[in-house]
Amino acid sequence: MKLTLKIENHDFLEDGGPLEISVDGRGVLVGRDGAMDWTLPDPARHISSQHFEVTFQNGVYWLNDTSTNGTYLQGHSHRVESPYQLAHMDRLQVGHYIIVVVLEDAAAAWGDAPSAAAPATGADPWNLGGAPAEPVNVTPAEENPWRGDFGDNFIVNPTPPATPTPPPAAPTPAALAQGGSPFASATPIPPAAPATPQAAPASEGFAPAAAPSAPIPPAPIPAAPPPTAPAPAGPSADAVLRAFCEGAGMPMTNLPAKDPVELARELGQSLRVTTEELKALLGARAATKQFVKSGSRTMMGQTDNNPLKFMPDAVQAMDVMYINPRPGYLSGTSTLVEAFGDIKRHQTAVYSAIQPALARLLEDLSPEAIEKRAGAGASKLAVVGGGKRARNWEVFVERWDAKTHPYENGMLDVFLAYFAEAYDSSIKANGGQ
Repeated sequence: MKLTLKIENHDFLEDGGPLEISVDGRGVLVGRDGAMDWTLPDPARHISSQHFEVTFQNGVYWLNDTSTNGTYLQGHSHRVESPYQLAHMDRLQVGHYIIVVVLEDAAAAWGDAPSAAAPATGADPWNLGGAPAEPVNVTPAEENPWRGDFGDNFIVNPTPPATPTPPPAAPTPAALAQGGSPFASATPIPPAAPATPQAAPASEGFAPAAAPSAPIPPAPIPAAPPPTAPAPAGPSADAVLRAFCEGAGMPMTNLPAKDPVELARELGQSLRVTTEELKALLGARAATKQFVKSGSRTMMGQTDNNPLKFMPDAVQAMDVMYINPRPGYLSGTSTLVEAFGDIKRHQTAVYSAIQPALARLLEDLSPEAIEKRAGAGASKLAVVGGGKRARNWEVFVERWDAKTHPYENGMLDVFLAYFAEAYDSSIKANGGQ
């Protein structure tokens, strides 16, 4: 299936690039960066370097929004929820561009739709004057009951089809009881088409007057079932609490005396707090990796995406985790397990990286390393450039020795001592212990 993405609200792009891109059975990367398959220039930088990705899987094109500011369906206030299945004639709001989605197979189907409606005669559904002449076309209506034109179907309805015979009998006594009806002229004609075995004389429509009594008794019968509908009962409160205890790994011998409704509300609030705070921790982790320019970045994939990383807020993340699962995303328990694992690994990596990184930095700056590297030339430090340079070197060595002397691991221990002081000060400043 061929996919075409086309900008419809601009006649040209600032960089002279194409207004559309077409792919057939493969994906495409779209964004502000020149390395994308389709580059969308945006001096205001509302569009991300890689704004969204389209993938092709099982005959369907999926859009994954990887942007900061979001990809929107035109007219919607919320960004699309990835992965989103692209549909023919979708309009995407990307920055200041409106991009229309064209799927070739769907477009062909749309093009054929008007021809299916061609046989329509354009009859007016409110034109009662044409009703007497219409029964002549009863047989063609049976051959094609699903006419493309609404007016034809509407006109055919008053003339009873071949299968339901009771309806023609019912209107006849009603019309007699009312002392004549404006539609009486059309009533005698339809009975000739049904051709029921016992209703040969069309003009003697009074004999079947007993027929209305048959439809009336069934009417009270359907009225009886509604009271029985509320019969199904949901699980008891104890059953729900037992299921909760089982899932939490708590002993079920002593069920809580607390009102189950209040307990459920408190559990929901606790889950909301947990989700929000864990989502914030994952955000801080991502910011740290970006700050230090780490080569490890989290990207959206086809499966096992964590809602806490890709949903815009905690409420939508919980909805995907527990209420409305979506393809390509982890379930509630799997989401939490992966998220806490990521945070744990992040904390360990940060502190395990500090010591070796600092050691590498300092190993070439120590006086010993400098003198060793200088080799025989070290003895010339006292004379090269005069006494001022020699004095500077002496001061540097003195200060280095003064800082490192109390510690076993030299300047590395000095740094860790300073780090501990700064850490404690930060915790106290933020109200912690």
